[in-house]
Amino acid sequence: MLSPFGLCLLLVLGSVSFVWGSPLPLGVSYQKQSTLPVLTLPSGSYRAANYRSASDIYIFRNIRFAAPPVGDLRWAKPAPPQPNSTLQDGSYGPKCIQSAVSGMNLVGPGNTSPVGAAINQFLGGIPVPLFQGGDEDCLFLDVYVPGKAIRNSNLKLPVVVWIYGGAYLFGSKDTLQPHLPFYDGSGIMGKANNDMIFVAMNYRLGSYGWLAGTTMEAEATPNAGLWDQRAAFQWVRDYIHLLGGDPTRVTAMGESAGAGSIIHHLVGNGGKLDPLFSKAIAQSPAFQPLWDRGGIVQETFDKFASLAGCRGKGVACLRSTDAETLAKANKQLIAQQAPGTMAVGPTPDGSFVRQLPLLELHTGNYWKGIESMILSHTADESSLFVSGAVQTDAEFSTLLDTVFPNYTRIEGVNAKIEAFYPPVSGKKPVYATQTARVTAFLRESCFTCNVRYLTEALGESKVWAMQYSVFPGWHGSDLLATFFTTSFTADTASFFDDLAVLMVPALAPFVAGISGALQSYFASYITTGNPNTNRAILNLPPSVQWGHPSCASEAMQGVVNVGDWGFGTIGDTQNQKTPCNFWRDFAAAVTALGGYSPPGAVVPQGLVSVSGNSSRNFRGGNAIG
Repeated sequence: MLSPFGLCLLLVLGSVSFVWGSPLPLGVSYQKQSTLPVLTLPSGSYRAANYRSASDIYIFRNIRFAAPPVGDLRWAKPAPPQPNSTLQDGSYGPKCIQSAVSGMNLVGPGNTSPVGAAINQFLGGIPVPLFQGGDEDCLFLDVYVPGKAIRNSNLKLPVVVWIYGGAYLFGSKDTLQPHLPFYDGSGIMGKANNDMIFVAMNYRLGSYGWLAGTTMEAEATPNAGLWDQRAAFQWVRDYIHLLGGDPTRVTAMGESAGAGSIIHHLVGNGGKLDPLFSKAIAQSPAFQPLWDRGGIVQETFDKFASLAGCRGKGVACLRSTDAETLAKANKQLIAQQAPGTMAVGPTPDGSFVRQLPLLELHTGNYWKGIESMILSHTADESSLFVSGAVQTDAEFSTLLDTVFPNYTRIEGVNAKIEAFYPPVSGKKPVYATQTARVTAFLRESCFTCNVRYLTEALGESKVWAMQYSVFPGWHGSDLLATFFTTSFTADTASFFDDLAVLMVPALAPFVAGISGALQSYFASYITTGNPNTNRAILNLPPSVQWGHPSCASEAMQGVVNVGDWGFGTIGDTQNQKTPCNFWRDFAAAVTALGGYSPPGAVVPQGLVSVSGNSSRNFRGGNAIG
């Protein structure tokens, strides 16, 4: 049973065609002495793990979509799985190796005091199963298939592919199941009358999935996690028709790191790489700006190599290092980060990611085949990442110097940030506390402005925008409503027991009502391309007509707000034009100052003066393509 503390923590936390020979015809069949269908693929056969008669859904668990990324396949593009003649039942499928974010804020506003910061640090050290264990052999996916598609594989049902969040450091396709339905597709499927297929995949995390820098570009594949996700999307394109799915009607859906990954797929190879999906739902798209390929990003690689005993020996040494040493080095690298910041994450590499996505979006270098998107954020995206360790103006300056390359400080960019987020000790302070200052800095640089950038790039008519404000409104708090279902597993009673820890029992039906309306929007969008077509109107609370937003004014207008007592439309003040424009100027300035701008895609800015060639250090692609 999941502890109340573990439950509370979870609730707020919020890609290659494979063709081989096969002895059996591809498709779904039944074998003797079994009532569960078997999916036969070129690499092997997988029996459905279980069937839920109440919802008429078959679940195929732990289908291997790539070979174990070990040995020479570490930091390489995912390779085809080797054929396996043993019938798989879904019982084997580890999650990827996990690590916790350094300096997570687990006490909310209480972290502003020294005592609160100390308590926060203590709680951050308590082992939580979510952050523990895992294995390098983790590239598996789950498929939720309605019974009618099993009975008639000629159906062409739309498909949604879930990419989990977790700061690019933790998470899995079935986080905390069977205690909670993260990430169980049956709730959203039910709102679509089972007229869809739900897929969830794993991808490499931490140092295993997101190392970058010049050594990686020369000797391996940076951003391996993005390539894992792409391999899963390719699996869907190649094989989902065997389960009654339509490979041409795929919606990508993700939260936090998963949503941030979706943005990076849209700008793959400067928008020339088909992301293998045509629509997307991006909840709280997030990533820390990392761009200094030859500087701080390379220094991170060097630090990891040193921790693993491979200083100066390159990727070949890391590939031959034992698994235990690598796992220890990964944990140490993350733990040494400044509180609330990330050592690794999606990073420009000159190939898959040419430069920071907001710059690619601004220059029109994104996949034009994207039909539309649902974009959302929570009411309080960044508080979870503000540890309270920064208590003075001097410590704020130190945080900037720690996170950003030296040249940004030398060229005066850090001073521009401090002026935009003025000191607390000023005569007319904008922020009451240093925590409020850091909160605004992180919110706008890493979270909410991504919604505005995407809306401006795609065009308002292609976007539906949302703010999720249900208490406490923290990053990740929308996940319960997204995946709430009463037909989760036979362990339903424990789910409601856990739910009662957080909610006044009398409000439980209302929580289900919020979820029902929210899921109906998502299900309608996945199946029809419009969240309004089949939204829940006869619902308590009822949904509202969801219009397109407008970015013309300082606050985005026409944004649907999901509040404690229902749905409405607001002007969104969380991603205002002025700060978002500031961070676009920042990205343009530091990219050009470092010489990392792709030729022909340099974004003008007025933040600082840039001399010399803005593309002098840009290197397109890496040695292995």
